[in-house]
Amino acid sequence: MGRTTRVVTQGAKVAIKYGPAAKIAWDRGGKTAALAATRRVSGLNSRRRALAHASGIIDGSVLKIAPEGRAVYIVFTRDQPIAAYPSQAVPLTVLLQHADLSRRVRPADVRRARKLRRRK
Repeated sequence: MGRTTRVVTQGAKVAIKYGPAAKIAWDRGGKTAALAATRRVSGLNSRRRALAHASGIIDGSVLKIAPEGRAVYIVFTRDQPIAAYPSQAVPLTVLLQHADLSRRVRPADVRRARKLRRRK
């Protein structure tokens, strides 16, 4: 018996033994985990786009808010909100009614903090 045959045989035995349990585990938690990972990546992309937008405008800053439990990044020029990432059907003024505007961050501050973390 060759090495390949032994590996294939062993793999088949493991698949037969643990396959049904793996399928049940995937159905219960795997799909949920995949959906959570997709949402996380979507949120990071929105943050990255908002910071890029804010760095290209005069006195740009970004504020993270969470209406309805999902992160939304609002881009400001000076004190005027101009965009939301991801885009929202609700007007920006409604989104910002109860927001703490002092928590805005500037793209330069984010880059500076990232450099400091890399040095450690």
